[in-house]
Amino acid sequence: MACALQLQGRAPWEQIAKALELSERTVARRGQRMLEEGLIRVVGLLDTQLIGRPAPVLLRLRVEPGRAREVAARFCGLREIRTVMALMGSFDHFVEVIPESRTSLRTLLFDGLPPYVRSSSSHPVLRFYTGSHEWNGGALTAAEEAALRQPTRAPFGTRRGEVTLHPDADRMAALLARDGRMSTSKLASELGVSQATASRRLAALLEQEVIRVRADVAPSVFGYTTEALLWLNVDYDHLDTVGSTLSKRPEVLTLVSITGDWQICAHVALRDPYDLQEFLTGVVGALDGVGEIDVTVLLEVFKRGGFAVTPAAD
Repeated sequence: MACALQLQGRAPWEQIAKALELSERTVARRGQRMLEEGLIRVVGLLDTQLIGRPAPVLLRLRVEPGRAREVAARFCGLREIRTVMALMGSFDHFVEVIPESRTSLRTLLFDGLPPYVRSSSSHPVLRFYTGSHEWNGGALTAAEEAALRQPTRAPFGTRRGEVTLHPDADRMAALLARDGRMSTSKLASELGVSQATASRRLAALLEQEVIRVRADVAPSVFGYTTEALLWLNVDYDHLDTVGSTLSKRPEVLTLVSITGDWQICAHVALRDPYDLQEFLTGVVGALDGVGEIDVTVLLEVFKRGGFAVTPAAD
């Protein structure tokens, strides 16, 4: 069910039931329960660069001992922060910034870092090779996946400033970011427009690929208990080959090229630390052009996909 909604977040229960060869009643009951329990969250992801906003920026932070949760809470409360993670390794926190403007980005980096941050480095994203909105847990058969998979879409950031949003479309995007399966009747009610108008504007957002609706699911739901961020030094004449090759691996949730001391940042999920080492030695380390690798292992997620996360019990 989670994989089905990853592939097509607004698919009617009837369509999912047909693809999975289950009764519509069973699918609707199970799917609604997972949504209500927060095991999965269907969200509308906005291609911010398509509407003219700056590229995302990745922050690596070291914080004062004992202040990790305070720093995380500060970042979780900021609207422009999509991801906050505590990690084990060469730095303490990873923060993904989705800036609304260059002015707001400067304000955050110059004046907005919490006082307990001891050091930081910022890495603007140059290119998305793949994003978490394209990843799925791999629980479906090939036939089931084919019945639900949507046409291949351009990676985020490929098109820049091509779309100007109508104010109502901007508000609709914000509503879908909270609930990607919100009905057109409720969207219409929230926006104060007719259902026909809401349906037309939603269709335009989806057709223009301004919004991509899918389930945001923690990899642990599929049994992938070890997540890590990999920071790679890559020769520039091998950068596209390395990025394209790794982005096709099922272990990779997100892979981007960045500025700074590292050329690639990849977010990976595997079943256990043993599999992580096998991936590092057998896959990443075997690629031409890859030099130094910095590995940081996920300790706790505070915010994922723009939403605060309730820590799981150990």
